[in-house]
Amino acid sequence: MLCVWSASCMWATESFVTFSRENATQLCLTGSADTILYDPADWEGVRIAVGNLRKDLVAVTGSECAPIVVGTVGKSQCVKKYKQLAKQLQGKWEQYIITTDGNKLVILGSDKRGTIYGIYEFSRQIGVSPWYWWADAPIAKHEQIFVNQGEYTDGEPKVKYRGIFINDEWPSFGGWATEHFGGVNSKMYAHMFELLLRLKANYLWPAMWATAFNEDDEESPRLADAYGIVMGTSHHEPMMRAHQEYLHRKEQVGPWDYATNKERIDQFFLEGMQRNKNYDNLVTIGMRGDGDVAMGTGDDADNMKTLGEVIKGQRKIIKKLYGREDAVPQLWAIFTEVQRYYDAGFTVPDDVTLLFCDNNWGYLRRIGRDFERKRKGGLGLYYHIDMNGGPWNDRWVNTTTIPKLREQLNLAYQTGIDRIWIINVGDLKPKEVPIDFIMHYAWNPETVKVGEEQTWLEQFAGSVFGEEHAVEIADLIAKYSKYNLWRKPEVQVPGIFNNEEMSYIDSLWLSLSARAEALRTKIPAEAQDAYYQLVYYPVVASAGVAMIYNASTRGNSNLVEQLMARDQQLSDFYHRIAGGKWNKMMLDNHIGYTRWSIPDKNVNPTTLGFKVDHIASSATPTSEYSIPAFKYSRKSGGSGASWMFLPNLGRGEGCMGSDNVLAENSGAVLEYDIDNSPLNAQLSVAIGILPTQDIYPARGLRLGVQLDDQPMQTIDARRGLNDVFQEYTPQNLARSKVLKPLPPQGRLALSGFWNGRKLPRRDEVFDNLRWLDATFSNVTAGKHTLKVVMIDPEIVVEQIVVNPDNNHYSYFGTSSSTK
Repeated sequence: MLCVWSASCMWATESFVTFSRENATQLCLTGSADTILYDPADWEGVRIAVGNLRKDLVAVTGSECAPIVVGTVGKSQCVKKYKQLAKQLQGKWEQYIITTDGNKLVILGSDKRGTIYGIYEFSRQIGVSPWYWWADAPIAKHEQIFVNQGEYTDGEPKVKYRGIFINDEWPSFGGWATEHFGGVNSKMYAHMFELLLRLKANYLWPAMWATAFNEDDEESPRLADAYGIVMGTSHHEPMMRAHQEYLHRKEQVGPWDYATNKERIDQFFLEGMQRNKNYDNLVTIGMRGDGDVAMGTGDDADNMKTLGEVIKGQRKIIKKLYGREDAVPQLWAIFTEVQRYYDAGFTVPDDVTLLFCDNNWGYLRRIGRDFERKRKGGLGLYYHIDMNGGPWNDRWVNTTTIPKLREQLNLAYQTGIDRIWIINVGDLKPKEVPIDFIMHYAWNPETVKVGEEQTWLEQFAGSVFGEEHAVEIADLIAKYSKYNLWRKPEVQVPGIFNNEEMSYIDSLWLSLSARAEALRTKIPAEAQDAYYQLVYYPVVASAGVAMIYNASTRGNSNLVEQLMARDQQLSDFYHRIAGGKWNKMMLDNHIGYTRWSIPDKNVNPTTLGFKVDHIASSATPTSEYSIPAFKYSRKSGGSGASWMFLPNLGRGEGCMGSDNVLAENSGAVLEYDIDNSPLNAQLSVAIGILPTQDIYPARGLRLGVQLDDQPMQTIDARRGLNDVFQEYTPQNLARSKVLKPLPPQGRLALSGFWNGRKLPRRDEVFDNLRWLDATFSNVTAGKHTLKVVMIDPEIVVEQIVVNPDNNHYSYFGTSSSTK
């Protein structure tokens, strides 16, 4: 029998369930003939959740009977007895209270989802993971369930709309859904709606590559509303219309060009809104080109003029259907080129949520500024843990660490981005762990503070696998995602690492794989399928891909072929686990990328013609050496902020970042005692920072460096920023009200430059590190003090390299930086 890890302080709701009597006042829920009491007039979604609770009770105790009362304020007669609790809940957003009343457990909600979340919180505490279906998380059996006396709640969510976007869903997700459900249809979505609610999410952008959620299966939108899921459409699908809906009637609607075809496009929008009018929607407004591309001919001025007319037309339609332009919540996605329009002064009505975006690889492109936080519609975030497109694909396996998520999402939350968090999760699997964390964090970011990420991960592991192996499982998950973040599988290419680094990386992956293999023999049979999905496959398959590229660098094609055969075996086995339940879910080709898009097949990288002439370490003397940022000699606080250690963030043991991301110009200092070789009258340093984007362009992104008592140099920390979306062209700079030209690109070997050329797939995004450089003249030999000064608090410092040597190729600076 699995030993289930009870809920504790990392969860917002206090633990109130035990499986043995701990005191005489506890309520026993087992051995009763009572059935769950609820009002048949309550919301359909509540009734569905009650049905699932019965199944959960059967799974845990063998009986669906328990003395439980469920009700929604304003909807259920069952609530009338609990007037004081109802008063506490009145007007709250998605809040529940769980309490005891004599011999009954009472679950009350302020609204439909509040009640549903209360039901599923109880299910979680009795040991039913939200992933019991989607990851085959086992459910431990217990003869008895006891509940502590008291009132339990986790309040209202800090982020109002929290959800996922199923995207990039072919061939894997789409192929899987077609085989098992006959399509991406309501039968499949019923499982997804339940998962979201068990995770306390409430919002969904549905799959859209080859499907139209509202038209392919009319039961899908009805069921979403019944369950309690707020539906939307992606960043480029306005007015509740899927792009496929346009493609299906392209001849009827005409060109996707509002400047020349306004009347028919407006009618297309109107019909979509009419169809979904009675459901709970969050409406995407605005317009891009035909598909996920820029509109028009590329002239931003004309596009902004057209976009203004688009939004006027859409708002008129909303007013016609709802009575007011602001009667239904709306968002405008500031995605890719649309951000240029916003920077040039284009905006939308105050009640519309501004949906900021990341750089498609998990780093925010903008933070909320003071005047934006005051908007009635607030600020939201569209964020990727999966990407199909620029700068490059990141689809196959999880490459996102929990510390990275906490750092970036904390930055979003602290700067007022809290109305919407919508996460591109690709096929959903195998991104279960980051999805779970993001939805947990979105409810209340205060529940996971700096340094608590691994504790959260251990509790996640314990909730699925039991306490005995939770620490080891959490470490395996943390390390495979961290190693993947050093170099995501899709952007691997021969020659990334030098010889020493390749040997070191191979040893790390082999060790991790051996640990996963050893633990597999200790996992109970009922948890084997979950272990393969959540731990074994991502560890061992990721290790294989990393070693494939190191073998390719060495020219060992025979070993590559063996490893590729093993990779296929691992995917094939994935398709057989759980009785074939996940067949076709791991179809993404992921070896041998030659461009950003998914290759037609996995290809041996040694056959692709990459020339590697830079990996052998030079035999010449060097004065280069590396210092992890957290190994400072001294530090001093500044005005409103100090440097703090951010464990497990970045490539190594951790980074240094601000303890207050709202405190600008604090002047907090990190000091490093360094040694200057007699060979160098000019001392250079390279400072490795995480690739923070140009998040506040009107202000800048600055870091101070100082040697001894010389004047402080202010570095433009955008040096090396990859202009993925072509924002910084002369034309856009001339038009923009906030953008400033990027500083010149550095030429450090650390940044991927070798013999005057940029090596393939080396930039700050793919490397997950940006190197800044500073030079100090007339420096004497011997001891000196290097100071790193906090100016803009969003910068996170990972590493210092003293006297970087461009004749010595390395990726990490020194191998010790990866430990």
